[in-house]
Order: sequence, then C-alpha cells, then structure tokens
Amino acid sequence: MQPSDPILVGIDIGTTNLKFVAARPSGQLEAVVRRTMSVDRPSAGAAQFNLPALRRNLMEGLAELGQRLGENDVERIAAISIASIGESFIGLSSEGDPLTPCPTWYDRRTVNSRLSLDLDAGDWFDTTGMVDDDIYTVHRLAWWRQHEPERIAAVRRWLMVSDYATYLLSGAFASSPSLAARSGLADRNTGQWSETILSAAGLSPDALPRLLPSAVVAGRLSDRAARATGFKAGTPIVNAGHDHPCAGLGCGLAEPGDIIDSTGTSEAIKTVVERPLTYHEAGDGAYDCYPHVVPGRFLLSGHTPASGGFLDWLVARLSGPEPSMETAAMLWNMARQSPAGARGIRLTPFLEGTGAPWNDRGRRATFAGIGTEVQSGDLLRAGVEALGAWLVINLDLFTGLAGLSPRRLVVTGGGARNSLANEIKAAMTGLPLGLPDVGEAAGLGAALVGGLAIGLFADARDAARLPDIAWRDVAPDPDLTRAYDALLPDLKAVLETEGEE
Repeated sequence: MQPSDPILVGIDIGTTNLKFVAARPSGQLEAVVRRTMSVDRPSAGAAQFNLPALRRNLMEGLAELGQRLGENDVERIAAISIASIGESFIGLSSEGDPLTPCPTWYDRRTVNSRLSLDLDAGDWFDTTGMVDDDIYTVHRLAWWRQHEPERIAAVRRWLMVSDYATYLLSGAFASSPSLAARSGLADRNTGQWSETILSAAGLSPDALPRLLPSAVVAGRLSDRAARATGFKAGTPIVNAGHDHPCAGLGCGLAEPGDIIDSTGTSEAIKTVVERPLTYHEAGDGAYDCYPHVVPGRFLLSGHTPASGGFLDWLVARLSGPEPSMETAAMLWNMARQSPAGARGIRLTPFLEGTGAPWNDRGRRATFAGIGTEVQSGDLLRAGVEALGAWLVINLDLFTGLAGLSPRRLVVTGGGARNSLANEIKAAMTGLPLGLPDVGEAAGLGAALVGGLAIGLFADARDAARLPDIAWRDVAPDPDLTRAYDALLPDLKAVLETEGEE
C-alpha cells in the first residue's frame, strides 16, 4: 500500500456475525474483525437481536479494527459504510432510545398482511419488487401493533438495522433503496417510501428515515462515536444498504452479465438488470427485483433457505451421537466415491420451504429410493445433487427472464469451499465456475459503496474491477457432465413435482 492510499471501512451486520472490514479500493483486505450477533429467544418462534450487545459491539469492533490497522492507517480511512440484513426493524422514542425489540428476519411470529393493505400479488410486487412472503417489516409492524399497541403507539421513528447503525455513528436518520425495499414500505419505481402502502399500514412518512439514493453519504462520524472508536470525527458515514447486493458488488457484480451463486447456510442466485422487472416479467413474482446498491441498477434474486444448512443437517444426522470433524471428512469422502445419481436416491432439500421459484414456505424435505444397498455417502451426495438440480431449475428461468447467456457462474460464500458441490454444479450447469478469493464479500461490497459515495471511483463498473482479487476456475468435467445430462430430467422433476403439489 502506498502511504497516500485511502482505506475504506465496510461493516456487515449479519444474522450470525457482525463483521468489520478495512479494504483498499482495489479490493485488498487490510484487516477484519468479527463479533458474534447476540440473539434473544423470549418465546417459541421468537428471535430478536440483543440491541445493547449490538450497540456495544458496533463501537468496540470499530475500535479493534483501528487498533489492528495502526494510527497511521486510521488517518487514511476515507469512509465508513454499513450493510445489514433486511426486514428487521427497531422503534425509537423521540429521544432516540429503542422502545421495541429488533426481530430477526427468521422470527416466526409474523403473518402476511398484504391483503389488509388492499394489494393483490401483482400490485404488491410491482411496487415493492418483493416475493409475496411474510418476513417484511410492514407485516412485522402489523403484528406488533396488534399484540403490543401501547408500545407501538409510543414509537416516534422506525429504523432498519443498517439505518440504526448509521444513526448510532452519525446521528443521521437515513435509509437506502436496497434496504428500504426489504421493509415492504418503499416504492422501487420512485426511490421513495410508498404513499399507498404507508397509508394502508397506518404509518406516517415522518416516522421513517430519509430515503437517500444509492451510494450517497448519509452523515459524518459524530464526536461521541469518534471518541468511542478512535476514528476521526467527521469521517463520512454511508448507509450502503442490504447485505445481499453488497456481497454481489464485493464479487464484481455491478452490471448485467454475470450470475452469482452465493452459498452458505442458505443459497441465493443474483444478477443485475437495468430496470425493475414487472410481476409477469419476473415469473409472476417468483424472484425479488429491487434496487441494487449502485445507482441505476436492480438486482434480480432468488434463494432457498436451507442449502449448506441442509448439508450440515445431513452430516449431523449421519454422524451418529458423537459427531466429529473426522467423521464429517469421512462422510464427504464417501459422498465423492458415490456414483452420479447416488444409486437412485432422490431428496428434496426443503427443510424450511422450497425457496424460488415456488416460494412455498410450508414444504419440507423428502427422501425416496432408499434401499439396503444405500450407504451414508450416497445420502450425502444425493443432497448435493438435489441442490444442484435446484440451481439448474432457477438458472434456466433466470437466464430467460433476464435475457442472459452467461459464460460462467460466479460462486461465492462458505459453500464455495465445497469442492464436490462445485464439481457437481459445473457439470450440471455446463458452465465454468469462477471463484473469487473474497473472504468478506458483503463487508467489502459495503466498503466499495462508500468509495462510490465519496467519489473514489468513476462509476460502479470502476468500483467492481477489484484488481487485487484473485480468481480460481472450475471447469466442467466432460464425463460428469454427460452423466448428469442423462440424470437431470429426473432430478429436476422430483423438485418440480414437490413445488406443484
């Protein structure tokens, strides 16, 4: 690093961890700090972030990042940008103190209140760009208003998680289009809060943060936050937005062309489109289509809630009462030795619903074709193949909806370290895989949004060049590709039948 090079800080507030990333504009990470997200579970189905822990970890994590960088590098920090999970919200008093819990996106107390908003599925999607689901903030607010009306009546301001962190660091009440979309309260066409939905939900625009365009400075690091973190007061603070599009940008996804398969506990496929697709253009609302974290672009995305989580579940069940890393390694070796088709076993990986394109939350996993000849490795390989078939089904739809002919599939996330899964995906899709060496894609993406906001990059394409990021390729194996060409119709039919029932 040259002495004059700026440093960009990205904060990724995730479901499991709170991560702080210091990066060069070229993509090189200089330091990473992690804190565990503390989740309270006060009752069955309830899950909410511990806000005192979040506030404490936000300041302490930044302070530790500064210590790892050293005094000279802290002086070169040009912006601090924040990405977070969507859907979760916090209600504040007029003094700015939290009055409500902060439910996680997977809190199961909420029900879908779209009908009470007097919107049909097409109107809902064409306004919000969101798949018709029960997880969005507007539905959570309806639940809280019904169950704790006095608490809700005392709230003067509603913030989503990245909005709240922006407020804690700068005192600014500001949101961003990609995050606001996840609330179900924003109009993706205007870039503003939806007057129609706010009116139907009984919310005043004054209770919501200012909705800024993508990649815009929201405020400046306050004197109080500067003292707590050791960073310079006045440093630009950017509300980068939703973590998924930030992670896409961190892997170079800024313009139409590439498709990203992000694999972890869940799995999401994402691509960039130039305009918001309508309900019918998005497969009758089968996929989200909402603002990207870069100006003038939209993200088309779909996910399945249990991908790596499903494979972890399989490994745990196959490991017996005393699981170990050695047992897991043995199971994965057995899965590699299992033949393509896993001796006829067919699984559906729907532990927590189907995900796209059926978006049926009530579906559950199924197992078929199990006989006495089946080994543990066959079951695990069948799970990987089921997820590969899910990917192929969605890629086929994606490329048609977005008008793409991708030359490769970009694979990121913790699941990208699974070599067997990568080989099967390459063979099933017939596409070479590109694996960027990005350890913290959402944090890096948030940092790049900060660079855009302060003018370090000419445009989003420039920000996404990432010359310091190394790539590894996985080419389709011809023999495995031929095997799956014959097997895929059956593998896909199992999932598609499950989606139609």
